Amino acid sequence: MTIHESVAGTSAALMPRLFSDGQVRSAHSLVTHDIALGILRGDLPPDSLLPNEADLIDKYGVSRTALREAIKTLTAKGFLISKTKVGTRVLHEGHWNMYDPQVLTWRVELGVNDIFLQNIYEVRQAVEPAAAAFAAIRRTDEHLDDMRQFLGRMSAPRHTRESYAEPDLGFHQQVLLASGNPFMQSFSSVIEAAIRCSFQISAPVDSVERLQVSIDRHGKVLEAIADQDACSACEAMTQVIREGIENAHYQLASSPLVITMPLQMMT
Repeated sequence: MTIHESVAGTSAALMPRLFSDGQVRSAHSLVTHDIALGILRGDLPPDSLLPNEADLIDKYGVSRTALREAIKTLTAKGFLISKTKVGTRVLHEGHWNMYDPQVLTWRVELGVNDIFLQNIYEVRQAVEPAAAAFAAIRRTDEHLDDMRQFLGRMSAPRHTRESYAEPDLGFHQQVLLASGNPFMQSFSSVIEAAIRCSFQISAPVDSVERLQVSIDRHGKVLEAIADQDACSACEAMTQVIREGIENAHYQLASSPLVITMPLQMMT
């Protein structure tokens, strides 16, 4: 987990983040990274067996201990399953832990396509409006102060795509924290992947008008949460997610999927 300057000193610093350091520093990490990318690319398709241990040790030039640690790591992330006398088999993507920050980092490393972006925004639409609704009920003054701080940073002049992404993410992290739900809070790395991937294509800072729209929409989320208006917070966050779809790919914005459902607020 990486703590970034824009969130240091706030509770958002404890939220899961994508891995920013692309350097592979150990034999175990090298093997884990290479096998993971092979699975994500489809070079190692579901139900296929990995080469035997001796061949993998020869291929990577690592110790048996390092190889077994890599297999153990990928097994824990849902990529592999090992069985005695059968070998190590690649699992279907439904088993992969796509909320794991390292798995998301590997997936982003392979590049962005429409299907990946659409999948991310569909799950954002399912989670974040509900998180905003719960945040409206459970937020503290500290949460509101932190949201205002990040919104203020979003309004600062002369942003680049990268510099705008940090306070944007920080704002969303605070909403997750204010929801009081640890399952929603673990969603942070998915939001980061969505923001960073969509900003590679297009971002609010690309025009003055779009930047102001982005700030205003986030401001409405904050206003609803501050007013403890769960329904308005949910609706306002839905509009923010729509903005993300617009940034990611304008064709997706022509008929965005907006998920609404009744929420039972348990306080």
